[in-house]
Amino acid sequence: MSSGQDKSAATTGQSLTRAEPGACASTWQRLWFGVKGGGWALHIVYLGAAWVITKVYWRMTAQLDVATIEMMVDGTAEAPFAYRILMPWVLRTLCRVDGVGDPMLADIGLRILILYGLMVLLRRWMRHFVTPILADFSPLLLGIILPGTFYWYWPYDFAGFFFWTACLLALVERRYWLYLLCFIVGSLNRETTVLLIGIFAATQWQELGRRRTLLWAAGQGVIFVAIALSIRLLVHAPGGEFAEMHLLENLSFIAGRNALSLFENWMTMLSALGFLWILAPWRWHRKSVFLRRACWLFPVAAGANLVLGRLAEPRLWNDWLPIFMALSGQTVAEFAAEEHAAQPAAFGPASREPAAQ
Repeated sequence: MSSGQDKSAATTGQSLTRAEPGACASTWQRLWFGVKGGGWALHIVYLGAAWVITKVYWRMTAQLDVATIEMMVDGTAEAPFAYRILMPWVLRTLCRVDGVGDPMLADIGLRILILYGLMVLLRRWMRHFVTPILADFSPLLLGIILPGTFYWYWPYDFAGFFFWTACLLALVERRYWLYLLCFIVGSLNRETTVLLIGIFAATQWQELGRRRTLLWAAGQGVIFVAIALSIRLLVHAPGGEFAEMHLLENLSFIAGRNALSLFENWMTMLSALGFLWILAPWRWHRKSVFLRRACWLFPVAAGANLVLGRLAEPRLWNDWLPIFMALSGQTVAEFAAEEHAAQPAAFGPASREPAAQ
C-alpha cells in the first residue's frame, strides 16, 4: 500500500471513529456518544409536539353519547364503535394494572406515546423519499394538520394512523412478516386496514411476482374476514348498527343548506390531508413508483368514505397522510431544485463584507 493510500485509510479510520464508537466501546461510551451527538434533541421535540397535539385534541373534541371513553372501556358502547376493540382493551388493562381509575388519564398518556411513535415512524418513512433534513421536520406537520381534523373523540384514531404508517413502512422496506403482524394488530383496532390489502398488491406484485402477491393478498383477506367476523360474534353491543351508512347525510353535506354552509362544508372537505393533495400530483411521472401505485387505492378509499364515513370529519383521510406527505415532499424538492438551477446565487453562501483595511 502506498503512503498516499495509508494516509487516506488513516483519515477514513479517524472519521469513522469520530462518527461512532468502536465495537469494543463500553455502554457508557456509547451512551455519551449518543448524548454528545445531539440526535436525542429531535426526539424531545417530537415528544413535546405529541404532548401539544394531545392537549389540543382533548380541548377540541367531544364525546359521542353512545360511545364515550367510559362506555368504550367497559364494553357498553354501541355498534359499530364497540367492534374497534384494541385500544379500549389496552386502556382497560392499563387502568387495572396501574390502578388509574380514570380511563381518560390513561388515554392521554397512551396517546402521547402513540403520537411520538408515529412521528418516529414518519421520519423513517419519509427518508425513503426525501432528503434527511426534510424527513426530520416532516412529522412536525402533524401539529398543523391534525388539529383541523378533530371533531369527535375516538380512542382508536391515532393508533389506526400508527399501524397504517407501520404497515406502509414495512412494505417499502419489504419486511413482509412485520407488515403482516402490524396488519393483524391494526385490524383489531379499525376496519380501514382492509385497504392495505390492495396497497400491498399494487406495490409488491413486481417484487414478489403475480402468484406470490395473490397468495399474500388472499391470506390477508382471510385474516381480515376472520378477525372482523370473530369480533362481531364475540362482542354483543347493546345497540347501534353492523356498519354505519352516511351516503345521504354526505350528499346533503356536499350540497349545503345555503351559500355560507356550502362554503364552510367544502372548505372542510378540501382541508383533508392538510391541503397536501394540491402539491402531491405535480410532476407525477417523476414521483416514486411505490407512492404512485399506492394511490391506485385512493379512489376506493374515497368511495368508502362517501358511503361509510362522515365527510364532516377530515380525520377520515388521516391514514393517507404518510403517502401524501411523501408525494408533497418530493414536489417541494423538485421546486427547490428548479429554483436553484434558475437562481444559483440565491442559494449560495451569504455575501461577506470586505475586510477592513
